[in-house]
Amino acid sequence: MPRAFRHCIILIQLFSLVLSGCRNAGTPASPGEHPADKEVTAVYTDGLGRRITLPRHPRRIISLAPSVTEVIYMVGAADRLIGVTSVCDWPAEVRDKMKIGDLLNPNYELILASKPDLLIASTAGNDRSAVMKLSDLGLPVFVTAPRSVERICETVESIGKVTDCRDQANRLVADMRRRLDAVKTRLSGLPPVRAFFITWFDPLLAPGKNTFETDVLRQADVVSITADVNEFYPRYSLEQILARKPDVILTVEHNGNPLPDLRRLPGWQRLEAVRAGRIYILPEVFQHPSPRFVEAVEYLARKLHPERFQ
Repeated sequence: MPRAFRHCIILIQLFSLVLSGCRNAGTPASPGEHPADKEVTAVYTDGLGRRITLPRHPRRIISLAPSVTEVIYMVGAADRLIGVTSVCDWPAEVRDKMKIGDLLNPNYELILASKPDLLIASTAGNDRSAVMKLSDLGLPVFVTAPRSVERICETVESIGKVTDCRDQANRLVADMRRRLDAVKTRLSGLPPVRAFFITWFDPLLAPGKNTFETDVLRQADVVSITADVNEFYPRYSLEQILARKPDVILTVEHNGNPLPDLRRLPGWQRLEAVRAGRIYILPEVFQHPSPRFVEAVEYLARKLHPERFQ
């Protein structure tokens, strides 16, 4: 299954983790298993509201999601990152890290044998049962919940705290906010652009009300025509799109399911956005709940309003 679609489906499955909560992550590994256990510990509250005891300076970190891996590199803790998932591909040097399985199926034996003193998971990627099993095994799992732009900022700050990279994380968040504010300043006074965002083409899926994509679009002063739907990724029909008359059509580049030429498909040419060629394919980082999404916001704002970025 292509990565982008898999990511979308995982988001749907995992949002229930946030709503329902989960049991305590269990106790950290027994003292004496690793030098980090001799250090002073601290209690942190993760993205699910759980209180987790961790070493103040963890030395053996495992990332359970690509967005987590990206943040770990950005805050400067990569030298202590001992394992990542098989779908973590940024930055390039992450390819040399030990692979501990994929988002849904971590290799429990390998993880236990690695004796990590911190595992970081994400509701925007990991399977609930897998996270719970790791916790039940007594491993210290800190779960992040980057469900919106603001929560991404909080996630970066939280990962900075639990990896003992607080200052770099705070600087990173400040830079994210500065760049997003700069986009808003450049777009000031313009009417919002109404868009239909294609999460997946066949079947036709779009982001609903409480999704990361809908919030990211707002940062470029774009209003999703499906933002009022109380589902995470509802199916949509061409008739529904025609009735709402979006100004533009947006999607993210999918390697396994590229967007067809809408001008050649029956019915789609009835949309003014299609006839005018206002179809924009965004970089994949648009759907990354890490600081990298800011690049996609800047890209989209320039595409829609090039005169404001000259």
